[in-house]
Amino acid sequence: MTDPPGPLPGRGSVQATDAGDAPAGAGEPSLVSDAAELASTVAALFPVSVGTALGPVDDEPPCPFPAERAVVATATAARRREFLAGRRCAHAALRAIGRDEGLAVGRGVMRAPLWPAGVVGSISHAGGLAGAVTARTADAWGLGLDIELLEPPLDAALERIVMGSGELPQPARAHPLEPYRSKIAFSVKECVHKCLFPRTRWALDFHDVAVAVDLDATGYDAVVDEGFRLAGRALPPLEGRFAVVGGYVLAGLWVGPGAPGHALTG
Repeated sequence: MTDPPGPLPGRGSVQATDAGDAPAGAGEPSLVSDAAELASTVAALFPVSVGTALGPVDDEPPCPFPAERAVVATATAARRREFLAGRRCAHAALRAIGRDEGLAVGRGVMRAPLWPAGVVGSISHAGGLAGAVTARTADAWGLGLDIELLEPPLDAALERIVMGSGELPQPARAHPLEPYRSKIAFSVKECVHKCLFPRTRWALDFHDVAVAVDLDATGYDAVVDEGFRLAGRALPPLEGRFAVVGGYVLAGLWVGPGAPGHALTG
């Protein structure tokens, strides 16, 4: 059997991949035809100092790191494929910033990836797609990446769990993504958690993060409940980007070096 294609690095060089989800209504996404577009879209969510990689979750990819294989040794075959595809993307993203040092990317508290010293990053996978982003701590305080399938939209029960009253879809609006506002907000909240948890150890619930999604500008503001404080202070709003492409929602958050609140704008 032929090995699956590797991750597509977001910076520099040749193709490599990280996997993600497909958007609603689009049917099964074509990872072969959409891989390059998806990879470039993920890269565009972040500054150029961030290494990005995206690729498919196919047959169980080869993994040279026993410590990574051990993490999912007793998992289902599907879970092993997702985990190892994500780790393959993680190493591609580390290579993109010159920090793949031949060491395993382990798993820490609440399944957060264990990056090399001086590196922050995030891994995501959904809908047969996996992805990873990395940066040196000189270039970022934190990073978040989330991949979700656009379809189906969140049902009413899950919407109540995820969304605050001011975040719900606005049926009167004619924007084609309006029915998916809740799904996009779900992805953004996952992204915020992934960015903040490695630094804060905050176990944020969905209602601990209020999100204002701008469907036209494909950006968002995320406000963490003021009960969560860093160095005694509530966080300023976090500004990030999202994209809907190839049947996937891709959400990214970059917080600049030093302290939260320096997220990428415009």
